[in-house]
Amino acid sequence: MDIEVFSGELPAVRAVAVLFFDDGVSEDVLDGAPTRAMAHFDGKGKKGEFFRYPLDGEVRDLFLVGLGKRDECGLGNYRNAVSDVVRKVGAIGISELAFVLPITPDEAISSAVAEGAVLGNYRFDRFRSPKEEERSVSVDTLYLKDGQRAGLDRGIVLGEAQAASRDLANRPGNDVIPETMADEAVRIAEKYGMECDIWDEDRLQEERMSALWHVGKGSENKPCFIHMVYRPAGKPRRKVALVGKGITFDSGGLCIKGRTGIRTMKCDKTGGCNVLAIMEAVGRLTPDVEVHGIVGAAENMPDGASYRPDDIVRARNGKTIEIVNTDAEGRVTLADSLSFASELEVDAIIDMATLTGAAVTALGNYTAGLVCDFDDLSSELLSASLKSGERFHRFAMDDEKLREQIDSPVADVLNSGGPGGGMITAGMFLREFVSSEIPWAHMDIAGVDFYEKAFDCYGKGATAFGVRTCLEFLLG
Repeated sequence: MDIEVFSGELPAVRAVAVLFFDDGVSEDVLDGAPTRAMAHFDGKGKKGEFFRYPLDGEVRDLFLVGLGKRDECGLGNYRNAVSDVVRKVGAIGISELAFVLPITPDEAISSAVAEGAVLGNYRFDRFRSPKEEERSVSVDTLYLKDGQRAGLDRGIVLGEAQAASRDLANRPGNDVIPETMADEAVRIAEKYGMECDIWDEDRLQEERMSALWHVGKGSENKPCFIHMVYRPAGKPRRKVALVGKGITFDSGGLCIKGRTGIRTMKCDKTGGCNVLAIMEAVGRLTPDVEVHGIVGAAENMPDGASYRPDDIVRARNGKTIEIVNTDAEGRVTLADSLSFASELEVDAIIDMATLTGAAVTALGNYTAGLVCDFDDLSSELLSASLKSGERFHRFAMDDEKLREQIDSPVADVLNSGGPGGGMITAGMFLREFVSSEIPWAHMDIAGVDFYEKAFDCYGKGATAFGVRTCLEFLLG
């Protein structure tokens, strides 16, 4: 997508979108056409309102788009409105348009506009033959009146990072296996001059990553471990490790899922996809932060070699895990990944994982869980999420009685504490494998990683939820 800035006269485009608050259209463009269009539009400028008004001349369509109340309009309003417009105009065959905002866009708003435009264009059609009657096209050229170039460039990177994560997460298990994740990491590292280590299943056992190995050993597609490192040119302001769950397909293992629950399990790798996409964005944006991208990639399948309920496995940090549910596999792989991250002497660790159904029960499908006992890190991440428009709710792990649910009589910890308080007990499990001295936050994105229909800046399918917040955190 080509996104340009214009001032003064409109460029030669097929369509113009005028965004406005609920106090009326104030921008005088197209010889007052927005004001004339309002006479035929019964909307009030509320969020989500959209009106197409045909014109005679070079500009053939005017779109009026509501942003809501002026004093309540945040970056998310612009991001979502632009995304919605791009999706709708593409569906009617319009490939270029200009945007006019009700205020002069600063760098942050320009970034949100560009990001929304990229996301509005996103569709996963890698395996689908186009139908003759479909008119949907990509919006290839977009103009923003008085936009800020630096903001647009930043927003394009943020949007493309999310699109990259979505693409990888949307690809099915017969197309993406652990080795595919490793190949993608190598590609990114070579392109941006990063360090990248890939450990195969033999190296996993040599490196005491028995937990990750056990989860993946029942599949023909063997597990691997990915460690990428971005180092800035100068002294880093801080060092951060991002850890992603990379289960390329989750059948549940021997505790196999039912036919309903097993659908969309291609997206159980979303956390890992997010990490890879963030690392590519970091390579493009070059922040003054040292970033470690860590993914334990495995396929959880039922087989004679699969790990079993009642098995006891030992993680890299030496702690033992009693397996009571092979479908609680993500936290088992994360045990090794988090243990490794703790050895890197970083200033913060953030993990992202589609971890628990309890997150959906507690928060629904539009808010992710932030499980964190560190106030400063929680505050930073929640502040970043306000800028990103991704909703998080914080949970602390301070319930000693709840912690008893993952006590084991034969090992150091159980891999599942049952459904009650499941998101928190999952966090308590992960905490066993993180150095207590390192600020650490766990993002449970199970409820927000996949949507059945498009809305706002999200398309149907994988969402890349967490990418925006983590990049805001790293760039802030």
